[in-house]
Amino acid sequence: MKRLVSALGALALLPALAACGSSDGTADAAESAPTSAVQSDSDPSVLTLDEVESMLAALEDMTGASRNEIRISAISYSPAGSLAVDALDPAAPTEFNQYIANIYTDRREIRPYDYGGADKYEALEATLFPAGEATPEIVHRAWEDSFTRVEGDPADLDASGPRVSRDRSGVVEIAVVNGPERDRQSVYYDAQGNFVEVS
Repeated sequence: MKRLVSALGALALLPALAACGSSDGTADAAESAPTSAVQSDSDPSVLTLDEVESMLAALEDMTGASRNEIRISAISYSPAGSLAVDALDPAAPTEFNQYIANIYTDRREIRPYDYGGADKYEALEATLFPAGEATPEIVHRAWEDSFTRVEGDPADLDASGPRVSRDRSGVVEIAVVNGPERDRQSVYYDAQGNFVEVS
């Protein structure tokens, strides 16, 4: 749990991260925003390599840039085919947005963030890394491996989508929450997919 708090703390420098256009009360957190309806041909409990690749490709389409040109502070992949990314706009690199996409519903949404103005830009930049730093193959492998790292009856395990962000020390990590409903555990990997710890 402490590590989960640390991972979320990477965005603590952005206390004003309220989406400018979210007057409808929609949640802005990367994990909660993009979990809407999915076509019947997708299994919301399974994350495939093709889905991870398609989600990242959707981000490239939305930004008009390659994954290694898109600078992000966090990216979350959902087994339901949804993606949420906090990133600079490659065409306007002082503008910070949340990009939301669903590969099954063709949902595409960009929510601008107020990160505090020019005097906060340097601190924001320190949290950024290329969207492609953890490749789809590595992200998918970490998600699958998380099932072998947690305790509980295999039939009861349920993994959230992987989230890639910097930890408190500034290292890019992949986090997957997995386990039975009453005993959720966070599994951590480095950007190369090497297992780090369970907490």
